[in-house]
Amino acid sequence: MTEYTRPAALVPPFRESYGDVQVAAPPCTFLTFSSSALQSLSEQTAIGPNAHSFPGPWSQEALSPPPGLETPEHGPTAPKLRFGTGSFGHPHFCNRPCVHIAKGHVCPKGMACAYCHFPHRPIPKPDWQLRQSLLAASDQELLVTFLPIISKKAEKEGLLPRVDSLIELLKAEVRGAQCEPIPMGSFRPMRMSFVHLVESSMRRLPPHIRAEVNRLKLELPPPVVTYGGAGPSLLL
Repeated sequence: MTEYTRPAALVPPFRESYGDVQVAAPPCTFLTFSSSALQSLSEQTAIGPNAHSFPGPWSQEALSPPPGLETPEHGPTAPKLRFGTGSFGHPHFCNRPCVHIAKGHVCPKGMACAYCHFPHRPIPKPDWQLRQSLLAASDQELLVTFLPIISKKAEKEGLLPRVDSLIELLKAEVRGAQCEPIPMGSFRPMRMSFVHLVESSMRRLPPHIRAEVNRLKLELPPPVVTYGGAGPSLLL
């Protein structure tokens, strides 16, 4: 039996990509083939009506992408689904950050995770006294407190006029004599995300306001992760 030895370095470099992540070929090794194996492989990869694919070790069937970076096979919204719905609308309408990703780990739920997989600033937390005041406040007190902050945040982040209808829906919930806003003290609510401010403006958002939040969230897909010489970066 005749054997042929060819250095793998002479084989064109292999790269498989999943979204924006590229998986490079393994280190250089030597590949040894018998003459019968070469003939069999040639027959299997021949171009013709009866030719069929040869599932190599780096094929789609053998190599799975990292959790959270899977690319759906079908649907026009495939680019949006790579990170799950928790990341939609980042950074203004996404859900809270995933604790696994925040700690530098891999999220075991991947695309099924309901939390955001993108970087976040630390979430500001009110002190005990303010937290108790917010818990004891009525919807009207919360609306009067947070509506001016929501409008200011929308203007600062360039969300107008996209969120005009949402702000108008919140204003329509203010009824009767206007009460006094809750003193915030040293707490800086402008550091909160836009959607967090909206959700804090009432104990429970009414269904029609929640529907408007979800509509806006689906209009804003997660940012694109790009990989360059300086490492991964976010394209907002």
